[in-house]
Amino acid sequence: MRIVLGTLGLAAPGGTETYCLTVARELERRGHEVILFADELGPYAEWAAESGADIARGDADLPPTCDAVLANDAVTAGLLRDRCPTTRLVYCVHSTLYEVQAPPLTPGLINAIIAPSERFAAFARAFALDVPVIRLRQPIDTEWFAPSVPPRRPPRRALLLSNALLEGPRRDALFETWAAHHIECVQVGHSNSVYEVRPAIAEADIVVGRGRSAMEGMACGKAVYVFDAGGGDGWVTPDTYPAIEADNFAGMATDVPIDRGRLAADLDGYDPDMGWINRELAVTYHNVRFHVQGLVEVLRGPRPRRGDSTSSAAAVATTVRFAWRSQLRAVAAEQQVMDLRQQLDAAPGKAQEELRRARRVRLGLALGHLYDLARGRR
Repeated sequence: MRIVLGTLGLAAPGGTETYCLTVARELERRGHEVILFADELGPYAEWAAESGADIARGDADLPPTCDAVLANDAVTAGLLRDRCPTTRLVYCVHSTLYEVQAPPLTPGLINAIIAPSERFAAFARAFALDVPVIRLRQPIDTEWFAPSVPPRRPPRRALLLSNALLEGPRRDALFETWAAHHIECVQVGHSNSVYEVRPAIAEADIVVGRGRSAMEGMACGKAVYVFDAGGGDGWVTPDTYPAIEADNFAGMATDVPIDRGRLAADLDGYDPDMGWINRELAVTYHNVRFHVQGLVEVLRGPRPRRGDSTSSAAAVATTVRFAWRSQLRAVAAEQQVMDLRQQLDAAPGKAQEELRRARRVRLGLALGHLYDLARGRR
């Protein structure tokens, strides 16, 4: 098949982006032709192209026809449906948080939904859409992510591997608690982003993260601790795996918060044998070959009738695109406000007053007040 795989962005690495590259490579191994299309390109796209990915730089680089479309957000779903009105379009859910990654509700736009976790499947089934929802577990290339150095006893190094914004007291609690137990903690991701994470994983005994980062650590034969900005579930073990996997390793599978006391107590449960056990779980349940086998069956499903297509697809894509960019700007502005507040809190008395009189800081604090009001804070 000739497959167009669409995603909102390939500017920086993230869960959706690594999913797309992982699936594209395995589809190509099976003899399919895969063209990656992104609404926003950047350094990560350049790296992927150098690694052999076929990336469309714009509409002109897309083939005139294709056999199936795999869309990973509402923007590219609309754009590609408008271009290929009678091509089967399968939609993969990657988040329950961002509107841009929710299944689009325009009738006839999508023909099936892929859900890489049970939480995503329940999310998709709740929409007013009469399309099948197929549950396929997250795919990891377990030949690429493979064991090298086994975890040591006792653990000496923990790798926080995440593009989520984990900072402040929550991050400090992890680093300070484990440092007191002679475990060096390092962070890779977000502002310290790297495209090839295997060397950093190889040097660690414990991988701390969520989502695909946790599964990559499992595939590399490391002990994995699910903990990030959004929550935490602790160690991945054969007993905890079913609930953690159903939750997409997002740290919300349990209702018990992780505080400093638990961070310290959980170290007693560390066992270097977690490494090879996690490797077995990853190979058994997350091998990309199994995911792609199921995915190809869905992509080969019946083509939509011409009457199922919608002339409003491009308009839907444009609307969601602007909403997404506005949300990104809001998040960036809020982060700037947080940084300014931290500067104020850390400054001595006189310097703090001088900062408060600065126009940039006054504006930032005003924006912060507006954010607080919008979120119902006083």
